Amino acid sequence: MLSWLRRLLFRRASQTAAGKGAYWEGVAARELKKCGFKIVARNWMRPGKHGELDIVARDGGALVFVEVRSRGAAALVSGFQSITYRKRNTLRDACNDYMSRLRKRPHTYRFDVVEISYKSESDYELRHFRNVPLFGR
Repeated sequence: MLSWLRRLLFRRASQTAAGKGAYWEGVAARELKKCGFKIVARNWMRPGKHGELDIVARDGGALVFVEVRSRGAAALVSGFQSITYRKRNTLRDACNDYMSRLRKRPHTYRFDVVEISYKSESDYELRHFRNVPLFGR
């Protein structure tokens, strides 16, 4: 019964790009939790500005900003490769804005990408790229 319900929910959510994105962000968040990450925020929006952080998490003492990219298995460009220069700048600005709002800035922070290639909700491959260069020195 649970698999039937998942299929129904996936079908409804997958009718829009936003629904697909939200579904796969949930899958990514669950996988990160299994790996010991603590989810701090999801879909954090910059107040009054452009830019969203899919997942903000803690990995031990490090603050981790995670961009989730999902693609159908037949896509020509991988999720990781789909992050353009402009998107990187937007993400960097959003990360810096998020940190500026914290009472205490973390000593260690990084940017990760979770790439999901899927054929269906139960047939997917998840790849986690840690410490992707986004911030410079």
